[in-house]
Amino acid sequence: MATKRDTVRCFVAVEIPQPIQELLKPVQTCLRSKIHRASWTKSGNFHLTLKFLGDVQPETIDVMSEAIQKVVEAQAPFSIEFGGVGAFPNFIRPRVLWVGIKQGDLIVSRLAKSVNFALKQLGLPIDNRFHPHLTLARIKVPMNLESLQDALRQYDTIDSAVVRVNEITLMQSQLHPNGAIYTPLNVYHFSA
Repeated sequence: MATKRDTVRCFVAVEIPQPIQELLKPVQTCLRSKIHRASWTKSGNFHLTLKFLGDVQPETIDVMSEAIQKVVEAQAPFSIEFGGVGAFPNFIRPRVLWVGIKQGDLIVSRLAKSVNFALKQLGLPIDNRFHPHLTLARIKVPMNLESLQDALRQYDTIDSAVVRVNEITLMQSQLHPNGAIYTPLNVYHFSA
């Protein structure tokens, strides 16, 4: 029987260019001054997860890669624009703070659904709760952040936060005390 050490923790994502990641720093700075018990996403670690795979057997990565490659063969490049701050499940009992997608969310959702369906054929569970976002922070203690909603409206639009998406990545996630380390396992380029 395989142990967790023998598996690879991974997910499928859209990588976010560094200039866009820099635009999220002021949003985090604003929130950090008001929320002291949170784990903040480090600059360089922002990504738009399409499908979290969890711990998988290393020998299944090639088969998953083939399935993902078939999905991207039918996908044309597109643009997304980030904006708007929200919380899962809500601002009354937040566990995750995030930046959403203002434009391109339907294309991203369709792409995530296609990846989900392709990997379901390999026996992976489907996630029906997809909501495209970039995680800003994970809240460690119960708190009510409803009073911040008005202040956060200034981030409904984040100037220049537009990304041209030409590819998706199968990413390995290694958890460490100082935060996760992400390593691309495979990059899948969209059809031109």
